[in-house]
Amino acid sequence: MGKTSTLVLAAAAAAIVALAGCTGTPPGPTPSSSTSAATTTSSSPGTEPGTPSATTPPSSPPASTTAPLTIYYIAMADNGASGPMVGCGDSAVATTSAPQTFTDPVAAAMTALLANHAAQLGQSGLDNTLWQSNLAVDSVTRSGGIVLVALSGGFVQGGECDTPRIIAQLTLTAQAAAGSETVDITVNGVPLQEALSLK
Repeated sequence: MGKTSTLVLAAAAAAIVALAGCTGTPPGPTPSSSTSAATTTSSSPGTEPGTPSATTPPSSPPASTTAPLTIYYIAMADNGASGPMVGCGDSAVATTSAPQTFTDPVAAAMTALLANHAAQLGQSGLDNTLWQSNLAVDSVTRSGGIVLVALSGGFVQGGECDTPRIIAQLTLTAQAAAGSETVDITVNGVPLQEALSLK
């Protein structure tokens, strides 16, 4: 065999070896291992520092409280001896209810006041000028230190002296429950005093 034939055979053998090397599996991660890594990352959000959570936890409902409520009634012809003077020489007197469970003290106190349709508070001698009125608390909202109490319904008054008495009962009851916050009361979307002046 000549020198040229030997070189041709050697070249052919080298080509076969090179082709055989190309059929091997290339280095690097297999598709299954790549998929597994991606799945692990997506199923464990927030495992790395700074990684945001995939879901936002639901907000907790307001916590309920059990406590007595302060509700104002009227002492007729008391001339301010038992509380702030209102009406025609009367007093607005703070009373304390039995313990109530509530989430909003303002809504609870106003609801308790409006739910009482007795003309007087038990044997206390205190009058309830709202006893014939048909009012309900629609909402209590807060914004910038102001508590807005939205009522709906209608008033029944026994005379012109009932207007300041009603204002005192509603306003002082709401303020006692709101604490340091300012209270605005509306009735059917109208400010309280304006709503009473329409009667």
